[in-house]
Amino acid sequence: MDYPWHKHYAKDVPHTLDYPAISLYQLLKNTAAEHPEFLAMTFNDQDTTYGELGEKVDKFAAILRQQGVSKGDRVALILINSPIYVIAFFALMKLGAVVVNLSVGVTGGELASCLNNSGARLAITLDLFAQNLYRVIKDTSLEKVILHSVFGLEKKLADSEGVPRPQVYADLMAQAPAADEPASAVSPDDVAVLQHTSGSTGVPKAATLTHANLVASIYQSNAWVGAHDAGNAAVICAIPFFHVFGLTACLLISVLKGYRMLLMPRMDAMDILSISKMLQTYKPISFPAVPSLWRAILSLSDEAIREQLSSIHVGTSGGAPLPPELHQRYRAVTGSNIVETYGLSEASSATHMAPYPQGAPMGSVGVPLPDVQAKIMDLETGRHECAPGEVGEMVIKGPQVMKGYWNQPGLTAEKLRDGWLYTGDLARVDQDGFFYLVDRKDDMIISHGFNVYPGQIEELLKEHPAVRDAAVIGVDDQLRGQAIVAVVALKEGASVKKDELKAFCKERLPDYRLPKSILIREVIPRDPAGKLLRRVLRQEIAGA
Repeated sequence: MDYPWHKHYAKDVPHTLDYPAISLYQLLKNTAAEHPEFLAMTFNDQDTTYGELGEKVDKFAAILRQQGVSKGDRVALILINSPIYVIAFFALMKLGAVVVNLSVGVTGGELASCLNNSGARLAITLDLFAQNLYRVIKDTSLEKVILHSVFGLEKKLADSEGVPRPQVYADLMAQAPAADEPASAVSPDDVAVLQHTSGSTGVPKAATLTHANLVASIYQSNAWVGAHDAGNAAVICAIPFFHVFGLTACLLISVLKGYRMLLMPRMDAMDILSISKMLQTYKPISFPAVPSLWRAILSLSDEAIREQLSSIHVGTSGGAPLPPELHQRYRAVTGSNIVETYGLSEASSATHMAPYPQGAPMGSVGVPLPDVQAKIMDLETGRHECAPGEVGEMVIKGPQVMKGYWNQPGLTAEKLRDGWLYTGDLARVDQDGFFYLVDRKDDMIISHGFNVYPGQIEELLKEHPAVRDAAVIGVDDQLRGQAIVAVVALKEGASVKKDELKAFCKERLPDYRLPKSILIREVIPRDPAGKLLRRVLRQEIAGA
């Protein structure tokens, strides 16, 4: 079936694809067999080839099997982008186990809840995060912990009855058993990853992603932007692998294509020097990034931008809407387009992308990828499709859509209806089939009877020369229904009065969209992937 957006596809992008019925471990096995000499990853200037990576994965899989891990077992990864994440991930895929992908920023009761919901009995983490884990370990289902020891912090963990002593990854690898066992039989429909949502609007939920879901996602993206015959090209891996965008656009596509992963343990927009060094030293062809990272890069001089991004064939942006001014600057300086993407954990990452290389209309997140259907449904009932230009809820259908939420059948039934995923995102589509993200359904503010979309006010506030970051939420108000509260973080060395910011907004917004109050904070809460945590902000303001 042809859809309006198909006319925007590049000539070499088919409307539908054939997806191999393989496991994620088979992706690695294929690349390691075909190109054992290719560099798989670079971390702290240390290189690992695909042949070496395959051997380490098989070795660690044997260790995990010895630890009692078998098909279907859930194992939590609480790790930054590093070799152990890559090794552990594919070792678990070889065993047919399930990766419980957890942000290193999740702590306390939230961490315990995620672990208990998954039923994980083993966690693999960095010693830097061990204290967070051990604070709640008695309240979880965990029986074993494997630590990648960098700082020797495992020695400082207090012994406590009933609490497992951590095992050290390097020690286990040094005494590993034979690693020639065959991989477990894995069906494409078997669960591969429990991908936790960001928790931006509530407690994180675990989207159940199968091998088939993730294989479909990376084949779709590769068909869209895959650089042909690129060989052992490099990819900047700054987006955390525990974020679904990083998992697919950085880790899995790299393994599929035989690319070299430049592993960055921090995605700190302020650590621009490390990013610049990577760009200049290794000349990557691909740079997937979130808007905050693009903002940091594009704050450099025109000359520096052109020099550092000279090797980039494809720059992609995801995780949050890309402000138009950033896209315009990138285009003005480089002469090419950032490929804006839209996706979510529940759909294994991207479902929409801007056409490559021609781009999309400014502000659009692009068009649905091959084999993806999308439409906009009315907000009141969710049963009637909206006309072009009308705002409603984005719903999608495709081979990358999750099986459901782990252990949450009620929520699954609410979000998955007749095969359609109700995303919770407010959007519109134009006559040409380009989609435009408006805001999160749960974030929409109803003030004086009007629908107010926080993202629009946030982007306006960021235009003020003193403002570095901004967030807008609604709080209960007897007069207005909800009052608009804006929170801003200022640029280093900048100062501005709240009244000045209010006047700035008043000149540019109708009365019903004006913030009732503006708060100035040092930082605005975001997850390690840069996504705004409105839930945390609401809690902070409520407790103030």
